[in-house]
Amino acid sequence: MSDFSVRRYQDGDGPAILDLFNAVFAEGNPSYVPRTLEHWEHIYLNNPAGHEILVATDTDGAIIANYSAIPAFCAVKGQRLRSAQAVDTCVARAWRGSLRKNSVFVTIARDYCEIFGQTNADYTNEYMWGLPNEQAFPVGTRIIGYRPVHVPMPKLSRELDQAWLDGLAQEGRGVELRESDGSDLGAMAELFERHLDQLPLGIWKDEAYLTWRFRDWPGRPYRAVSAWRGGQMLGALIYRLGWMGQPLAALVDWIGPGGDREAVAALLGHVAGETLAAGGLRVEGWATPRAPHFATLSGLGLTRSDSPFSLCIMIYSDHFDLEWAQDNWIVTMGDSDIY
Repeated sequence: MSDFSVRRYQDGDGPAILDLFNAVFAEGNPSYVPRTLEHWEHIYLNNPAGHEILVATDTDGAIIANYSAIPAFCAVKGQRLRSAQAVDTCVARAWRGSLRKNSVFVTIARDYCEIFGQTNADYTNEYMWGLPNEQAFPVGTRIIGYRPVHVPMPKLSRELDQAWLDGLAQEGRGVELRESDGSDLGAMAELFERHLDQLPLGIWKDEAYLTWRFRDWPGRPYRAVSAWRGGQMLGALIYRLGWMGQPLAALVDWIGPGGDREAVAALLGHVAGETLAAGGLRVEGWATPRAPHFATLSGLGLTRSDSPFSLCIMIYSDHFDLEWAQDNWIVTMGDSDIY
């Protein structure tokens, strides 16, 4: 089985890609819930940053593999550039079983890097990143060129109790909180840009991104709350109650300065209270040590531990290297489609 070819996505490929995706990820997983075409189209075709999709086809033109990434504009030392998250990689069962240099998986992965990452591409991603699972991690690091950044990815979490919530309410007593209805995403984007100096490397959160990623996401699992003082937005927290059946609130995205302890306490206390009222037991979020909110959240009682995810990067840029990325890259749960 060596007769296959790789090409870019073409209009109308979506249903066949989705059928392959659902078939592969349902294998050995009786609880798997198939992704809908609406969801797939939102992730890829509605993305304001475009799409980066390759497929492999057999001699009859049937799609037998897919390599899809989610592009996003990113901040790199204050510049607005491009990046992509590799998310959906799958190969039909009949075409698996080999990692030789001309295998389907290795070929489509290397073609993706050549088309979307190199300096002679139509456009250049500064970096590609992902959270490879146990099967993909050794293949990606040994053959494709993924470089580990945080293995495992750190998280901050806290089990809930009323005394802690009371303490957060006391800390945040001088802050007004407003639940978001989506009309304030422009103000959140402006707040993000005002504090761009706190994001040396990470996803650029403009209004188009926030609208696509959170407000319009299928199923609308996200909520947002903002903190205000004297008529000025101080910060915002995007979160979701429950994740993969777990009794938690995922602290999906923080926007605004991380050092305003009063605002962070108020936002965190609000979400913790909503979580407890819904029967949740803890709050948790990702926080690399360089993240502007890391020290504040740690001071407010969240504890660092390891998540089950491994954060890897493939750098195409000449603006930074792996060591700098390890020290300065800020990644939140919301950056990934996992949460």
